[in-house]
Amino acid sequence: MRVLLVNPAMNMQALGKFQGLLEPMPVIGLAYIAGVLQRDGHRVKAIDQFTFGMGVDKVIEQLVEFRPDVLGLSMLTPSSPVALKIAERARAVMPQLKVIAGNVHADIFYKEILSKSEVDFVVHGEGEYTISELVSAFDSGSTDYAVINGISFVNSDGEVQKTPDRPVTEDLDALPYPAWNLFPYTRYGLLPFADVAHPVLSMTGSRGCPYRCEFCSLLYTGSNYRKRDPIKVVDEYEYLHERYGVKQIGFVDPIFPLNKKILFAFCEELMRRGLHKKLCWLSETRVDRIDRESLRIMRASGCRRLLLGIESGVDLLLENVNKTFTTETTRRAVRLIREEKIDSVGLFMIGLPGETPEMTRQTIDFAKSLDLDFAKFAITVPFPGSQMFEDLRREGRLDRDDWENWTTFQPDPEKMIFVPREVSNEYLLKMQKQGLREFYLRPKMMYRHLVEIRTLNARQLVHGIRGVFS
Repeated sequence: MRVLLVNPAMNMQALGKFQGLLEPMPVIGLAYIAGVLQRDGHRVKAIDQFTFGMGVDKVIEQLVEFRPDVLGLSMLTPSSPVALKIAERARAVMPQLKVIAGNVHADIFYKEILSKSEVDFVVHGEGEYTISELVSAFDSGSTDYAVINGISFVNSDGEVQKTPDRPVTEDLDALPYPAWNLFPYTRYGLLPFADVAHPVLSMTGSRGCPYRCEFCSLLYTGSNYRKRDPIKVVDEYEYLHERYGVKQIGFVDPIFPLNKKILFAFCEELMRRGLHKKLCWLSETRVDRIDRESLRIMRASGCRRLLLGIESGVDLLLENVNKTFTTETTRRAVRLIREEKIDSVGLFMIGLPGETPEMTRQTIDFAKSLDLDFAKFAITVPFPGSQMFEDLRREGRLDRDDWENWTTFQPDPEKMIFVPREVSNEYLLKMQKQGLREFYLRPKMMYRHLVEIRTLNARQLVHGIRGVFS
């Protein structure tokens, strides 16, 4: 069958002057799905609407030209309005088209989506094998969709029917590599603070996370941690370099590597093949999993930057969101990373539940006291799929569905999704900008970025300055 996969754009106007800081990132989930469908004999085309900034009209124009049997839409919360518009327009020009939606937003709001939009099916959880089975059913002419686990649809009685959950994919190495050849991979980055070299692509070394941070959406991977064979991870790493000329790999795992034995096997194999001399890698990890021995072999194997979910400079707030470490743990970890000559990125959240103005100030001061190379101050958004979202919605504090405004860089205080009772919308926005100014506009940091690190380009610097001073 002919399958068109679309990565919808979000309304960039909602980001105001912050939109220049957002760059296209590899859509690895959609690329995995494309790889499975191709392996199973289907003709696949991908449109990355976000990367090219194209309007819905252009997407529909390409859809009509390709004439697919199936349209697959990746539906994250901020991009869901655009995705539903594409479904509506696609139905108008191709009434017989089968429309499938997946990803976090579709997973959660499937009843509303199936009842009120032109989407025919929602795929729940990890979608590779589910979509392949569903498309094969279309191909064979079968309409017995109830036998396919992991989907929702409107049945013959006009009711939304959800089939049993599909078990998570245990053998991750059995999946084909993501079909990056269908995507504009040369245009991708990993956000300004994560880019070291280009071209850059993403990989996954595992799925699932044993930790339960209350702000994190884990509908797809959950706590069921599954790891890949480290040698096969290196095989893919080498393939991406040889096939696509990739110079940097970004691991999308919540924590990579979680297992120290796997870390050493992975790093040693990279060095054995000489890949540490050809490209670099970065990953996200927790500060309570940092030790000197691990950092040394990571640096030797090509790791150049680590992203750290620090979140707050207040131990009480960390405890409230179930982070299970303290600010002292963070201090120790950042010090070790600096000593082992790996760049560090601190990810902070402003406006956590229960946060006071004094706590926000404490978090900014804490960030400045650490010897980090980068810091991101995101205003807290309780994204669908997180425990925080469920708790606040149950309390009646999230009774809105203006999904395009669910972003952590929202310049309009009136459109901010969640604000703790102890602070105001205007205060959070002011402190977000102030945190960025105070962190980066220090002589030490300006010298480090302009002379030593030099990974922020002129466009990003201009947009960043405009964002924090406007």
